[in-house]
Amino acid sequence: MSIERMWPDGVYVRNLPTVDGKIYAQTVVSTRSRHVHVAGTLPFDREQNLVGEGDVGAQTRCVLDNIRLSLEAAGATFDDVVRSKTYVCDMADYLEHGLPVWVEFFHAAPPNSTTVGVTELADPRALVEIEVYADLD
Repeated sequence: MSIERMWPDGVYVRNLPTVDGKIYAQTVVSTRSRHVHVAGTLPFDREQNLVGEGDVGAQTRCVLDNIRLSLEAAGATFDDVVRSKTYVCDMADYLEHGLPVWVEFFHAAPPNSTTVGVTELADPRALVEIEVYADLD
């Protein structure tokens, strides 16, 4: 049982000036049998206080720290994540300040990823929401 991350020949590899190397895997093949789904996560602390108001980098770090706790509760790590979906209110701001934080968490084993620009999230002060899917043996 394993996870294989691929960047097929003939398919572009996304590069950004703010990030070194590959940002995400174009294709992920998993032969693992246990699936972990982490719901869309907003930048709140345990007491539901917004973290990093107006700062997409700080909010991204908070979201991913919360996702780490959810993954750990299921016996998973970021290396087990096969898919990530990110929703952002300001794409340019996220690409400059949030995506480098995202890469810090996923650099060792990038999942495939989709980032979508939206007009507003469930809390209008939130600038980013992320959900992930992991596969375990």
